[in-house]
Amino acid sequence: MKIGKWFARLATPRAGTEAERSADLLRRAAELQQAGDGGGAEECYRQALTLQPENADTGRRLAHHLALRAGAYQERGEFEAAIESYEESLALDRERPQVHNNLGNAYKSLGRLEEAIAAYRLAIATDAGLAEAHLNLGVALEQAGEAGEAMAQCRAALALRPSFAEASLSLGFLLEQEGDAQGALERYREAIVARPDYAEAHFNYALQLLLQGDYANGWKEYEWRMRLPGLEGAWPQSWDGSPLGGKVILLYAEQGFGDVIQFVRYAPLVAERGGRVIVCCQPKLKALLKTVPGVSAVLGAGEPLPPFDVRCSLLSLPRIFGTTVDTIPAQLPYVRADSERSQYWKTMLEGDAGSMKVGLFWSTESKNRISPLRSLDLDMLAPLAGIPGVTYYSLQRGEAAGQATRPPRDMKLVDLTAQLGDFADDAALISNLDLVISINTATAHLAGAMGRQIWTLTQFPPDWRWLLGRDDSPWYPTMRLFRRERQDGWAQVVSRLEQALRQLATQRPS
Repeated sequence: MKIGKWFARLATPRAGTEAERSADLLRRAAELQQAGDGGGAEECYRQALTLQPENADTGRRLAHHLALRAGAYQERGEFEAAIESYEESLALDRERPQVHNNLGNAYKSLGRLEEAIAAYRLAIATDAGLAEAHLNLGVALEQAGEAGEAMAQCRAALALRPSFAEASLSLGFLLEQEGDAQGALERYREAIVARPDYAEAHFNYALQLLLQGDYANGWKEYEWRMRLPGLEGAWPQSWDGSPLGGKVILLYAEQGFGDVIQFVRYAPLVAERGGRVIVCCQPKLKALLKTVPGVSAVLGAGEPLPPFDVRCSLLSLPRIFGTTVDTIPAQLPYVRADSERSQYWKTMLEGDAGSMKVGLFWSTESKNRISPLRSLDLDMLAPLAGIPGVTYYSLQRGEAAGQATRPPRDMKLVDLTAQLGDFADDAALISNLDLVISINTATAHLAGAMGRQIWTLTQFPPDWRWLLGRDDSPWYPTMRLFRRERQDGWAQVVSRLEQALRQLATQRPS
């Protein structure tokens, strides 16, 4: 309390000339700032500026103080307050490139890309040598769909600071999106050299190695994913592939549905090492994974875990087993439809016994930054409507599922998804279909793991698991890939799909 009263007295300027009173206020502001009283310091700065509004030094001091306050707001996630303080600071002193840059970051945190881009441009106009502003502008431009200029800004940042790991990472990502896999690899290596502990760079590097079929190095680098934000708290690995001798091993899901379906194929190999295999996965996968050979028990995430001796992520098993492109375990099927559920769907589909039954999944439910690249609208599949003798069944989930109520003209599309619960239901329906056509999503993995005929539409650039330059997949022998290339739109992919489906329908016994 005594200290508070002393501050209050200190904030009252003594009598004298305006210049003397202003100087006194500035000294007191500095003392208050040092003592941690930012509010008192700001009041002194404002009083001093009121006394001498033309005093540039006083204006700069207040501007600096306001920028510091804005930074504190920003660290706490109070971005609107930060923007207000940054803008007031810049109104007093426009020649502060770092403040423009920080203002851009605050705007970007709120998704206000146009304003962020404008702020970054002002930062560069004030100081063209500010590498951070060039990088931040590049990142914002990439998010705004301006890949060409984004790449130029990343290169400018690297020209100013050759060992700028974040700029190398961003440029690598942009090159990857352009289909320059080798250029992306080089930039990711560059980022790792600049910052050897940069988990994001190691992870992106791993995905490029895997895409190009370098599994020996790719799986090793892929372990860096466990250090990414959001995964640091994942269970650490405690199995190195050594014989288990009857021990209980917990295999756990760490990523999405499709990843779990793809990598649960290793469970039988783990069992062959002498272990009792327990799988912990998303509840919607629980019934399905009980059909996997070698799996003793399946638990849904959140259920109490039984005692176990060692644990391992499903996505670390390819490294442990030394998987190469030529040694992928692809014995199909390794998941199966429940016989009773399958019989139910057989009865449901009896009315279309004479048709070729084709399942459709066209839009991902995922919300990550590349999700829009792999999704279509149902209307884009309109060319398939004119193929005689084909009945389509919607397998679509999520927001896009509503499009099934408005199928393209002349497309016979049956939507029974309201009766589908977990993935075991999906498997039962798929077991009664002749073909599944899907974008890169869990449904494609499910059909492939069941050994059903699956045609997968891949985005550009392709996901790492589909490799490059081939229309088949060593992960799923019954899968055919319809690749979207850099110069293609989805229309070209659908056109190839239509031709293939017409041919298949013609070959089908009448």
